[in-house]
Amino acid sequence: MNDTTWRSRGLGLAAAALLGVAMAAPAHAAARGPLDIPDYQAALDLVKADATHKTVCRFLSVPVPTGGARAPQTIPAKADPCEGLPAVTLKDPVAVYELTPAFMTGKAKPVLAEAVHLAHLAAQVGTGDNGRTATLTLGMTKGGGWHVAAVREGDTGATTPAKGTLATPVFYEPQLHAWYQLKLDTVQALNAAAKAGLGDKDSLSLADYQNLVKGRYGDKLPGSDYDTKGFSSGYHAAAPAGGTGGGSTVPLVAGGSGAALALTGGALVLRRRRRAG
Repeated sequence: MNDTTWRSRGLGLAAAALLGVAMAAPAHAAARGPLDIPDYQAALDLVKADATHKTVCRFLSVPVPTGGARAPQTIPAKADPCEGLPAVTLKDPVAVYELTPAFMTGKAKPVLAEAVHLAHLAAQVGTGDNGRTATLTLGMTKGGGWHVAAVREGDTGATTPAKGTLATPVFYEPQLHAWYQLKLDTVQALNAAAKAGLGDKDSLSLADYQNLVKGRYGDKLPGSDYDTKGFSSGYHAAAPAGGTGGGSTVPLVAGGSGAALALTGGALVLRRRRRAG
């Protein structure tokens, strides 16, 4: 066998090996979970847990609040909270990113690694054929792992971040209800609120966007005079319901127009959230 034949056979074997690695990689990644999410298997287990399923059913048992009524809405008394509801499904949780405090104060460089960080996880909730959707939020627990932090009306909070990748993450600016995608050094608006947040532009350089958010929040973060002197509740980055505390499973339910529903003593009580500025 001449040298040309050996080289051709060697290249063929190398290509086959690379193809095998490429084909095996997605399955391996799926088994291990996204590399940027710690304890991802624990998050999967929590989403699939019977207790989590029942928590979601309790939320769905209460009609969507209308008219901004403040009266408590009692959860129907049922031994099985899922009884009478259509099939409820929960998809695998995805990462939700938010801006880092250092980025908002201008202390961090306008690069992906320093601009955003993992805030919480979100899982899309489906309810069969009745058309109602929801989002389950998982908060990080001190010492590792995850806890049920919130159930919110609508699935935008899960479907939008699912569009992101490790290289092009989707992040949330909660004060504006704005969703963006970071592509290299460009911030792309994903909804109308985000476009408004970019000065009515579809995209902006990350450096220019940093200047915008520094002006919006740079002097209003936790510990600032704006926060400590009571001008507002402050801008708390990466603080989903339940925060990173000791694993509370009390689900907070977000409504519209700045309202929130809290599961308290068996009743869903409407609360008004303070909005900074």
